[in-house]
Amino acid sequence: MTSAAPDTSTSVGVAVPDLPRRRVCVLSEDLSGAPDEGTKKLALSMARAIGQRHDLTVLSTEGRAPLKGARLAPAPRTFLSGQLRRELVRSAPELLIYISRASTTFMTFIRARLLRAYCPGTRLVVVGLQARRHGAIGRRLIRHLAPDLIFVQSPSSQRYLEALGCEVALLPSGVDTDLFRPVTPERRRELRERLGLPTDRPVVLHVGHLKRERGVGVLADLSASGGCQPVLIASSSTAQQADLAEELRRAGVDVRTDYQPNVEHFYQVADCYVFPVESSDHAIEVPLSVLEAFASDLPVVTTPFGGLPRAFGSVDHPGLVFVDTAARLVDEALRLCRSSVRGTRALALPYSWEAAAASLLTHPRLAARGDRTERSVA
Repeated sequence: MTSAAPDTSTSVGVAVPDLPRRRVCVLSEDLSGAPDEGTKKLALSMARAIGQRHDLTVLSTEGRAPLKGARLAPAPRTFLSGQLRRELVRSAPELLIYISRASTTFMTFIRARLLRAYCPGTRLVVVGLQARRHGAIGRRLIRHLAPDLIFVQSPSSQRYLEALGCEVALLPSGVDTDLFRPVTPERRRELRERLGLPTDRPVVLHVGHLKRERGVGVLADLSASGGCQPVLIASSSTAQQADLAEELRRAGVDVRTDYQPNVEHFYQVADCYVFPVESSDHAIEVPLSVLEAFASDLPVVTTPFGGLPRAFGSVDHPGLVFVDTAARLVDEALRLCRSSVRGTRALALPYSWEAAAASLLTHPRLAARGDRTERSVA
């Protein structure tokens, strides 16, 4: 089992500009339950970062009880809701950031047009975290429904929406580099014993949805190799495939299906992180777990998924390997988990949540005050 030295590097990584204080509202559909799903986690983390420097309102339209810091404004799928409208009018945001759980579907654009009617003097942003495509009618109408700006996470999503007549920019994910960080060898041993993980062989980790479509069956192949202990930490706030969990457990994979409030401990005891996802329907385009692995100083083996090649494809680092087959993922993970390769924490430092929030707020289309050009509606 390899060990990582404790880290004392800065958690910000890049300078965050000092911006004029503004009234900002962050809106998403469901901000209740465990914060272990990508869109929810990004929305809450971005909101916290924005709230450090701005007057913030956070609204959720679904769920029984939103997480701390958010208010419930019940609304149906269409967002036709007097209560939602009243909450928005009361908060009077200068900037409204809608982080859509469904990403940039046609219905998201319908909802965005309604939000425009609720807040006619507000700059409106839609954040879409997964790749989406549309039918012929939708492609013709989207330019007339579009907000002031759409943020996506991959160049392919950006090019597609720009071709439909939208203003589009790229938005990175973020990571809490104070929470996700390497620990001393003594602390690693202590955590392994506490978590019930073996101390005599390497641990290979994956964190995310318990769905066959995410390619997590490759963890069974890793287990069959006998060279490591694969561990899967499953999101508890999304549907889990119980048959898949049982199948992986029979194959020797340690599957944890309960919410893990200290998930950072699993990164801190692992020797390698794997991200086998290929379908854009099953993860946000810059996966949070990959950044969390980097921040924890883990080597990472990943598919060339979403926005990862743009963010890290030009990086020449022995602790980051892109693979295009499951067999190669297994081989590279086994090689790296037995090695002493570290140093990937440096890859995460530019991606603090404060820096991610600043990249949104400082976009030229959003940062300047004054009149905006209204879009006509067909």
